[in-house]
Amino acid sequence: MTTKRLSGGCQCGAVRFRAEIRPATAHICHCRMCQKAAGNYFMPLANVMKAKFQLTRGEIAWFASSDPVRRGFCSACGTPLIFETLSAST
Repeated sequence: MTTKRLSGGCQCGAVRFRAEIRPATAHICHCRMCQKAAGNYFMPLANVMKAKFQLTRGEIAWFASSDPVRRGFCSACGTPLIFETLSAST
């Protein structure tokens, strides 16, 4: 697999990011927390190693949606951006 640079960001452009790796395990999550965060039936997710991810503009705001997870979003427009597992759930 070749390394690919991917970039993205929020709707208003205040937050931009870049990943220096192809995302892994792309999937659709339909848990209740993802439904609430997306305001939809599901949320598409994919994994990127922290070491290969960097912000190129702005700052991510955080919301602790549950004990093991926090979700990053743009504080200006509210776009959901990232998801971070803090601890393994049992």
